[in-house]
Amino acid sequence: MEDAKQLHHRLLKFTRGEVTDEDNALDILRTLENSAVTYTILKETKMGHTVGKLRKHANEKIANLARLLVKSWKNMALSPRATSEPERKPSSSSKMAQEALEARLSGSNGLKTAPKPEAAKVSSSSFIPAGLDKVRATVRMKVKEILEVSEGGGDVGQVAAAIEVAMARTYHMGAPGEQKKEYMAKYRQLSFNLKKNGELRQNLLDDSVSGDQLVKMTAEELATEEKRAQIEKLRDDAFQEARLDWAEANHEKIQKQTGTEGTKGLFTCGRCKSSKTSNTQKQTRSADEPMTVFVMCHNCGNRWKC
Repeated sequence: MEDAKQLHHRLLKFTRGEVTDEDNALDILRTLENSAVTYTILKETKMGHTVGKLRKHANEKIANLARLLVKSWKNMALSPRATSEPERKPSSSSKMAQEALEARLSGSNGLKTAPKPEAAKVSSSSFIPAGLDKVRATVRMKVKEILEVSEGGGDVGQVAAAIEVAMARTYHMGAPGEQKKEYMAKYRQLSFNLKKNGELRQNLLDDSVSGDQLVKMTAEELATEEKRAQIEKLRDDAFQEARLDWAEANHEKIQKQTGTEGTKGLFTCGRCKSSKTSNTQKQTRSADEPMTVFVMCHNCGNRWKC
């Protein structure tokens, strides 16, 4: 246990940039690959999250090994036996004790002690467990179909089920205070955005984003990078409009205080040909591009960019 903690501590320094030795990081990952890392160790150290950050590392060897480890640990964590409390080994002389132990491990009582009982149900072999609510089963299938559009990554069934479980937990499905309308509204929102956002789908399949994180994302976080850029541009434009409105309202006061009354602006209005203009600048493009100039005519109110 102590060895695993020490390895995790060294790996944390690498992910934070405190050390940059890639060979050393690769050695740590190889050691973890050959070590008996248990569910308890993963839970206490959060090692899976740390290793997960390395799956997109520039060093291909580090990235590949990190992906392999995360996939292996994820399968182990989703196993009912992995999350159950450990049991004592039966005596070799007692066949009846052995059978009783196996029955207890495979029975429902064994699962009740699992830290995350719902997550324990999420596996490829039980994608839609017997008795699952029809609405929830349909949502799982629909989410799975959306995720299947992307290539590569983890087990699509597991990811889809994990997303649905997170939704069901958030909106208390099948429990007192059930919020079925909110559950369906969240499904429609996620469905719409996942169909359009290939990067988000891939992040889910790569386990970079969990089902719980997805459910808590805002509309802007769910949007594509292109859409987020459009939203940011609208904000910038609104900000510039507000600045120009303020400049217009205080134009005469500013000129009086600065002693520039009667002076011409830098730009001539194309509509009324007046030089009574003011302008502001904003870096709206890449850093090596010139700044965008926002101009306002104080004679006719015309606005333009150049």
